[in-house]
Amino acid sequence: MTAYPAIADPVWCVHGHFDNDRRADRRHHSDPVVMRLALPDVVDRGDHWPHPHRWVTAALVIRLTQRLDEIQPALTLYRDPTATDAWVRCTPTEAERLADLLVRAAELAEAPLPTERALDGPFWQDAACPSWCSGGHLPEDAYEDRTHFGELPSVAGAVLIDLLLETAAEGRPEQLEVTVAQHYRSTTARVHVIKSEQAELRLTPAEARTLAAYLRQLVQTAGLPAETTWPWKPIEGVTVGGEPAFPCPHRHPWCRGHNKTEITEYRQLGNHLLHSGPITSAPFTTSGSPGSIDICINSLTDREQPFAYLQLLGGDGGAELDATTIDQTIAALQFTKKFLHEAQPGT
Repeated sequence: MTAYPAIADPVWCVHGHFDNDRRADRRHHSDPVVMRLALPDVVDRGDHWPHPHRWVTAALVIRLTQRLDEIQPALTLYRDPTATDAWVRCTPTEAERLADLLVRAAELAEAPLPTERALDGPFWQDAACPSWCSGGHLPEDAYEDRTHFGELPSVAGAVLIDLLLETAAEGRPEQLEVTVAQHYRSTTARVHVIKSEQAELRLTPAEARTLAAYLRQLVQTAGLPAETTWPWKPIEGVTVGGEPAFPCPHRHPWCRGHNKTEITEYRQLGNHLLHSGPITSAPFTTSGSPGSIDICINSLTDREQPFAYLQLLGGDGGAELDATTIDQTIAALQFTKKFLHEAQPGT
């Protein structure tokens, strides 16, 4: 594709590089991890979208990014799947500390609620505070302020995470803090991730554990060695959509490749790549006109399971199958089924 990268592509880089990339695109990107969230409202994409597609599920998007002159990748978090500006950029070390805090917060949030009545609490409090609550409730607290709130015990010597990659504000670094909160009439506590006492992300305990697992997984991925042998150049004699085809960024050996337009559009959040490759075919003859049932394997980047696609070529729109052709078709489908099982992620 190009020779300008100063460092070899990491194995997690899936967006490729081209000579005419804008400066903002001259970086390595991983596939995004999309984590759906239950507590925020859905995202309104605007009235210029048709009604069924105007609202999208609230989600946290995480990906690895690395500029060509950076010594290590960063974990970049986006507050919703349509965002173009990152909410938080953190180093792998900061991401590991955040994961530790999230697990600790989930443990506190999942602790059983007290059943005894509060002896010295305000009139509206019908049960004692959870063990982690810092107290300080007053009779005049408004309904929405009647919340149990507590800071986490120190994890690895700190409860605040200084964000080294963020711009400091008024001489103070941007920071992440993880706390636990629960309204007095709620049965479940929530985990809050707060950026510099302003931007806040609310998670259920299960979501906090899931986010911690994703962060640790991406930290491990960030430590994988660079790949110096991947052929980022057009596949000789192969085109897709009339344009030269480049090797599949996801290294699927069965994928026929992608053109430059598909790869550059995939760099934007919310876009997907369609992987496709021919598998096998079963020939037939209808009234002297030859044809074939062609089978290819397709896979979208947001789907874990690939699927088979059948296409009828020739035969004037239909196919007359004799016993031999039926056997050939069954054999082709059985072969495709075996291929689908072997093509699943992790195999």
